[in-house]
Amino acid sequence: MALESVELIKDILTKGWNRGNTNQRTPIIEDITTVEAGRGKRFDLTNKDAIYLYETVHNEEQPEVFYDFVHTRINITVDARTMNGRKHLMKMEDEIRRVVHSKRKGDAENFDRLLYKMRTDLSDRTKRLHRMTFQVEIVIFSELIA
Repeated sequence: MALESVELIKDILTKGWNRGNTNQRTPIIEDITTVEAGRGKRFDLTNKDAIYLYETVHNEEQPEVFYDFVHTRINITVDARTMNGRKHLMKMEDEIRRVVHSKRKGDAENFDRLLYKMRTDLSDRTKRLHRMTFQVEIVIFSELIA
């Protein structure tokens, strides 16, 4: 795999995002491991939306016949946050789904499939924080391990 998994998803979301679908707002898209300590909790969401990315699971499956190859599945959590209301969060969700589905067939260089798997609503209405996490799976077929 040429690009690291989180960087791959960051690149796909950054290049594919259409701000016309999200009230002319483009979110800050960051790898949570590169953000300075505590900044993810203290980010000012009044003027910008944020999407944080991190790898959740990395799994390798051994094909039954060929022992020199593995099928790799990498789950990335896409954590979308806004203080612009629930309707805006739904627009962000729709845009994330649109971008992921537009790349679902892979690019034949970095990955073979991209799957939008599930979402979890983690909104805290008492703090006016609207937040959802999504699981996106990167699938790489027959990766050489020798």
